[in-house]
Amino acid sequence: MKLSGIQILIVRVILGALFLSLGVDKIQEGWLTSREPLIKSLNSFHEHASGPQLIYLEYVAIPYAGTWSKILALGETSLGISLLLGLLTRLSSLAGMGMVLNLHAATGNLFSLTFFGNPWAALIIACLLVVFLARGGRWMGIDALLVRSGPGEILW
Repeated sequence: MKLSGIQILIVRVILGALFLSLGVDKIQEGWLTSREPLIKSLNSFHEHASGPQLIYLEYVAIPYAGTWSKILALGETSLGISLLLGLLTRLSSLAGMGMVLNLHAATGNLFSLTFFGNPWAALIIACLLVVFLARGGRWMGIDALLVRSGPGEILW
């Protein structure tokens, strides 16, 4: 089954709106100026963590929460804008998959079979993969203009 350009556009715009909404909410909650909102979430995950999740939280997430909070807020916002505009959608799709996987590493779902039982994570990753493989920005996006410019085709 081949997806039409309009179907890919719809998936891209919905994902863009989702990530933009999440990013703007984080900015409004103060994630750019304070690590506390993220620390609160990480500490709640840490209470029941074990194995790889505990290692991830103690050595990657919690010690660098200030940096992660900024990366998440700005990353989700810019990812949303990129997908909505159809600008560098392949790169943005990869970044989005990384963000979703990072979230599930923090919750511990990534290290267990419950990751596959979570329909939202699988759906978002699948949609981002579709946008990546279909070069989603080439249909009513800025990437369509960039294709005509020549080199760098792998990004758009």
